[in-house]
Amino acid sequence: MDMQHTVNRGIPVISYEQLFEHYKDKIFSFAWKILRSKMDSEEAVQETFLKLYVNFERLDPAGSVSSLIFTTTKNICIDILRKRKTKLTLSHPMMKHEGWEDQAAEAVRPEDVLILKEASEDLLAAINKLPKAYRLMVYQRYVLDLSMEEIVEMNHMKMNTVKSRLKRGRDLLKKHMEKA
Repeated sequence: MDMQHTVNRGIPVISYEQLFEHYKDKIFSFAWKILRSKMDSEEAVQETFLKLYVNFERLDPAGSVSSLIFTTTKNICIDILRKRKTKLTLSHPMMKHEGWEDQAAEAVRPEDVLILKEASEDLLAAINKLPKAYRLMVYQRYVLDLSMEEIVEMNHMKMNTVKSRLKRGRDLLKKHMEKA
């Protein structure tokens, strides 16, 4: 990013246009991973940069602008999902696990499709019963399909914290699914 330094504080000063050019594709990609819709992802990018434009003068250049942008986008995406009231269906990213396509192809009878749908709903319900710290990590990693680095940045945590919460969350999820 082409940045100039202020004389008195040594803090990089960037224009709104530079911020937009640097982050627009990253924000779209991030929103796409959450929303899985081009139109909704474009809307999320527009809303993010609209909020940044309105509050641009209040941005602290010494602060983490990147974290602010991604957190704003995440919150906008959550709002869009709430408006959609997304239900877990066979086309939901949660169902994109290894071997699912083969199962769906074999599931020609409506009963088989219903059984697969119920299994995915049971899994999502089990994730929702996890403690909040683990639920968030498991949901972001396996439902939203975010990378470990994206989870670290979004939640302002260390990589080892994310890894341990994911492992504990998976272990608890496995125990819960075995009981059911």
